[in-house]
Amino acid sequence: MHRALLLYEILSNIISYITIDDRPGVWPVEYVTSSTPTLFAIALTCRAFSEQALDALWNNFKGVEPLMRCAGIIPAPQKRRQEDRYYPIILTEAQLDIIARYAHRIRSLEVGMDYWQPDYITQSFLRTIGGSSKVLTPNLRSLQIGRGLVHVAPPLLGLHLQHLLINISDHRDDYYLDAVFQCLPSYCPSLESLTVSKPHNLFRERNAPFVLPLSHAIQKMSKLRTVDVPTITKDALAYLGGLPSIVDICLQLPTGSDLEYILGSSRGPNLFENVDSIDLEIRDWPDVEVFTRLWPRKLTSITLRSEAKFDPSLLQGLCGSLHVREAFKNLQYIHLSEPIHCRLSSNIVITIDTIRPLFYLRQLRVVDIDTRSCLSISANDLLEMAEAWHYLEVLLLNKTDGSMSGAAPVPQWVTVTEVVKFVELRPSLKQLCIGITLSTVDYDYDMDKASLHALKPRDSDSRLEFLTLRYPHDEEYIRTTYSSEFGILFSKLFPRVKQFHPLQEIRILHPDSIISQIQHA
Repeated sequence: MHRALLLYEILSNIISYITIDDRPGVWPVEYVTSSTPTLFAIALTCRAFSEQALDALWNNFKGVEPLMRCAGIIPAPQKRRQEDRYYPIILTEAQLDIIARYAHRIRSLEVGMDYWQPDYITQSFLRTIGGSSKVLTPNLRSLQIGRGLVHVAPPLLGLHLQHLLINISDHRDDYYLDAVFQCLPSYCPSLESLTVSKPHNLFRERNAPFVLPLSHAIQKMSKLRTVDVPTITKDALAYLGGLPSIVDICLQLPTGSDLEYILGSSRGPNLFENVDSIDLEIRDWPDVEVFTRLWPRKLTSITLRSEAKFDPSLLQGLCGSLHVREAFKNLQYIHLSEPIHCRLSSNIVITIDTIRPLFYLRQLRVVDIDTRSCLSISANDLLEMAEAWHYLEVLLLNKTDGSMSGAAPVPQWVTVTEVVKFVELRPSLKQLCIGITLSTVDYDYDMDKASLHALKPRDSDSRLEFLTLRYPHDEEYIRTTYSSEFGILFSKLFPRVKQFHPLQEIRILHPDSIISQIQHA
């Protein structure tokens, strides 16, 4: 064996190429091969390779079953205890030693994330580990814990844990969450991000489900940077605001009176001093006015998710208050959305006048407006956007359902040539989602296949990688007529787009719109 392979850094680099296909987002999925057999083979090759290969092999796991299998743990026959199923597991010292030999290698772990199958065996195993007062995975960096396992989480919490995601399943987790939170300061002093997620509409009727516990626990978590919870008490939010480590907050927007209590109080000049990103779920729009009026620090990213449908006048008021307040003048990312359960509406039309105040925010890089109403944007409106947002990288208009223009009092549609012009004006643009009309395509371009093949690819500095074009349902006959020609045309017009999804692969989102996608691999 070459001596170079005995160097830790070189072997580590080689193994990093073996495990690269396991990263999320690798495309296309059918060409991804699991790295597990290769890492297993390397671990058996020689002692020089074994340690690093085993570290990579055990680095990322879903469930604790592999640890149980290594120790030869077989659960006893099922027994019923009250409302829970309990599988008694008794561990010997030898089995604990075998588990410890591998568990210290695990850096990322998911348990209980299968929503359809309660994991009673894992519950019993973690109860047993908890009874031994040992940390199962002492070097764990990332933990996702879900269905029915919140109450047995403590054995998985270690000194090196940085990212914790807890998935709520039902009302019973309320009590267990509080117990876990109280453990965090002493069990996880290195925690950087805390996320509590819940199924849609769960506990909507309750005023304050799963509130983050107060004061003392939060104050001791000096490295906490990101907090994402369904809701929070006003005192807990005030304490979070006093932590200089916090940079990202995602939660339900407190009521106006609570905001007055937190932001309008004399708590000192350092409240939320380093927060640059905030994600708020809106239930009452008057609370948004209080938030924009009182928020004390400059933000670069803001996400507002409305539980009710956007009212154009209220939305226009919001956009107007963003550009007049000093706290929002440096915004680079803005996301406005309605939940997918909102009914599609053709009667509510959001025009360029509604969002025009955002043109004063000259630093914007990402503009994502996702409504379940009609969004009316014309070619002139696109020109205004191009002139206002010099640093624009992402423009997404009604990306979820594609309801664009058709129901406006005076329907306005952007043509393919006007999209090309907009992309040319904003070469920094990487992603675009917009509604178009295909009615002029045979006038603007010679759609003969031979002519399209002869068409030179557009010479452009555009960085566009992801393009979604939506067109009205009554133009489906045009798409059908030029089914194969569109692929050729778009490959010439947008040559920097690396991967094309065939245009005939369309998805009807609702009776008024159809989607076609050109997407970067």
